[in-house]
Amino acid sequence: MSKGSNDGQTVSRRKVYLIAVIAVACQTYAEVSAASEFAGIATLTSQYIYRGQAISSGDPAVQLGLDYEHESGLFAGLWGSTIDLQTRFSERDAEMDYYVGYHFASQAPVSFSATLLRYTFPGQTGARSYDYNEALVAATLYEHYSVEIAYTNDLNGLGRVGRHWELRTEWPVASAWVISAGLGQADRTSLGVERYLHWDAGASARFSWLIVDLRYYENERPDTLAADMSADSQFVISLSVAF
Repeated sequence: MSKGSNDGQTVSRRKVYLIAVIAVACQTYAEVSAASEFAGIATLTSQYIYRGQAISSGDPAVQLGLDYEHESGLFAGLWGSTIDLQTRFSERDAEMDYYVGYHFASQAPVSFSATLLRYTFPGQTGARSYDYNEALVAATLYEHYSVEIAYTNDLNGLGRVGRHWELRTEWPVASAWVISAGLGQADRTSLGVERYLHWDAGASARFSWLIVDLRYYENERPDTLAADMSADSQFVISLSVAF
């Protein structure tokens, strides 16, 4: 989608601002994480894909996640990314998510977690807000298999119901390599968008401080609004630094 020069400059300033915030946050948390229960990850990815949708419209994205977990099982954190979502009514160039939850650990091979998330879009334009909350429950079996179910009653800030489920598996194949795959379904029928399946498969490797992930994405391309954001038939490479 073409933009005027002023719009392009505004988008660039927003993205530069978010990248600067991420850099400062990385430095600050890196200083304290060594002596605390904080953890983080900074990522540069060739495209931001989430639940079968191309959130960065084919462009690279810079991302940061910061997480704190208490020994009791309580955890909280935030995650941010540059994005590129545009409609006739609004533009969203940054995403910042906040979450809090509880991890139910046990000696059994199955563990559970419950999370409450808040999706926000700083600097979004338009007459209304796209921010919304989501509840998510997840279970992990033998550390190799997981399932998660998500629900919101305010999808995209529209007061509509949204549901999502996803199955994942991952297996170490060498000291530094892990292969993984996932299958999920997004249900946004309350917005007049048909349900669609999405899946991915890939491999990641950790070399000292660097994590490299190469992943292939595919999905059912809905013949509705979501088709414009469909992330089908493509490879994505991501470089991450965990701290």
